Amino acid sequence: MKKGIIFLVLAMILGACTATPQSTPDPTETPTPKIEETLAPTPTPNASVNANPADMSAYEDFDDTQNAFVEISMEDSLSKMEQGESFLIYYGKPNCPWCVEAIPVLNQAAKEKGVLVYYVDTSKSENYSEAMFDTLIRRFQGWLLTNEEGEESFYVPDVALILKGKVASNHISTVDTHDPYLGTMTEAEQTQLKAIYAEMIESLEAEN
Repeated sequence: MKKGIIFLVLAMILGACTATPQSTPDPTETPTPKIEETLAPTPTPNASVNANPADMSAYEDFDDTQNAFVEISMEDSLSKMEQGESFLIYYGKPNCPWCVEAIPVLNQAAKEKGVLVYYVDTSKSENYSEAMFDTLIRRFQGWLLTNEEGEESFYVPDVALILKGKVASNHISTVDTHDPYLGTMTEAEQTQLKAIYAEMIESLEAEN
């Protein structure tokens, strides 16, 4: 697999953003950042209140301080899969216009069911290394979009249902008819996207 993440122009064509941080370290010059181990809270099924809501204030027009998101590192997300856990996770970044429109819909769907959504901010340099992204792509093999060379690449927003450490369902971007550069999602498009997320949540609840 060729290293690296493809360019934003192709991402716009495919209807999602590349997951590369704005300031991506060159892995040939910069050692893989060592991420300190953090203890992420374990979500309980149907939890009605998120005791550790993520700071999502960088997302335009999103002001729910009691949101359903719990931020973790990229390394932690990979560890949770390695340990065989079941959870819902959102990979995204605040400067991605598709992400900006997706998170309110995902947040609403999750809060209505009382579930937590883990969140990895792919714009943070500590969440990027060639090794981590190679591992992530291997974990998501068969679920990702392909670039112009036919290789699977990671785009955001990516919302994934992980069951027992394996990807059971994955949704990239918003909906096919939506282009954030032409306008915000219509109510019908939001309803369509919410139904996709709700189906994932129902499958997670069934597993738990």
